[in-house]
Amino acid sequence: MKSFFSMFKSSANELKNVRCLTTCGILVAVYIILDMFSLKIGESIKINFDFIATASIGMLFGPIPAMLAAVAGDLVGCIIGGQSPLPLLSLLEILKGLLYGVMLYKKSGTKLVIFSIAARVIDSAVICLVLNTAALMYYGLLSRTTQQLILRYGKLATELVFFIPLMIVMMPIIKETYGKISKIKFGH
Repeated sequence: MKSFFSMFKSSANELKNVRCLTTCGILVAVYIILDMFSLKIGESIKINFDFIATASIGMLFGPIPAMLAAVAGDLVGCIIGGQSPLPLLSLLEILKGLLYGVMLYKKSGTKLVIFSIAARVIDSAVICLVLNTAALMYYGLLSRTTQQLILRYGKLATELVFFIPLMIVMMPIIKETYGKISKIKFGH
């Protein structure tokens, strides 16, 4: 249990690193862009890939930067999109940052692949399917009709088929690329 809590301390210390802050800033911008260019199917179905940015921050820097970046991306994305932020949905983005940070931080190789799959399944099944659906119903953005819920469940199940291989491929590539870039010395 001690190592679990030490992960949060280590992750918080990442925020002292300029490379962490700049990388998070870039990935928050990527998050916003991916969210803006999401695919909308009808009024209530939206498919986006913004989780890749959150998962990347969680993998590279842990839960604290991932939670902060996720809420920053959500709030800035709402402002740019002309929407008012909805507190429950922002809270769910923070939860996603926590999930990806806890599951992927300091993982590599086979562990990274396995935990990437687990994190995406938990994100889809618990956060998106249960909590996000409940929040959207609470705000009146999703009706409680059986047809709309079946469409939402089908959408999330279909996403898993595509998003799990995407996580398996992207997370090791992002980790390796960041590792190579972080070794480059910039300066005068």
